[in-house]
Amino acid sequence: MESNMFDDVKAVIFDIDGTLMDSISRIVECIRISCSEVGADVPSNEDSKSVIGLSLGEAIASILPGRNEEEVRKAVEVYKDTYLRLEAENPTTLFGDAYDVISELKKRGYKIGIATGKSRRGYDRVMSYVSIAPFIDVSSTGDEVRSKPDQQMLNRLSDELRIPPKGCLMVGDSSLDICMGVNAHTRTAGVLTGVHDRNTLMNAGADAVVNTLSDLLDLLPGTGNSVGMR
Repeated sequence: MESNMFDDVKAVIFDIDGTLMDSISRIVECIRISCSEVGADVPSNEDSKSVIGLSLGEAIASILPGRNEEEVRKAVEVYKDTYLRLEAENPTTLFGDAYDVISELKKRGYKIGIATGKSRRGYDRVMSYVSIAPFIDVSSTGDEVRSKPDQQMLNRLSDELRIPPKGCLMVGDSSLDICMGVNAHTRTAGVLTGVHDRNTLMNAGADAVVNTLSDLLDLLPGTGNSVGMR
């Protein structure tokens, strides 16, 4: 890896589930319950993980091939109801280093974005109780644009920030995140805290793969030189 690969990065854009939040097991549980409730075969944990990052409707449709629209719609509603109930009982939390990493990146002058398969309503709910909301400059959600790995989400964020794609770093735990970044011509970094392993992320085109969010700080310059400004 070239030592200056990330020197031109001005904005760091994060996925949420499995990247900033320890939420993969909760999502898998809800996917499996929703399939059971509509009488479909319950997918394995690995199959359930494979659709995380897609918008909810696409994820459920993908995990229920051959099912009609009404069954998919019912499964989506079961998922939403189950997720909200379980979150009310025991909310998922940020990974332990997420706040410190994002805070430090802001201090270094980077713009911070969110690119998530969550709906806008789901994103707003999460941001209402986690501590990183004040640091977020831009966000895009799965119900506003085409689903990952389409590049539309990152294109929108790049435009809003007025930073070209090559000045953005997409950080995610899934091949969907990495492929989205590749499609949008951003830099990409995989993190091993969620869905996919190192080989899968590298094969998807990641410029780097780190063990934890904290390791991102070693990839990025210590100080921004008018970083995030144009």
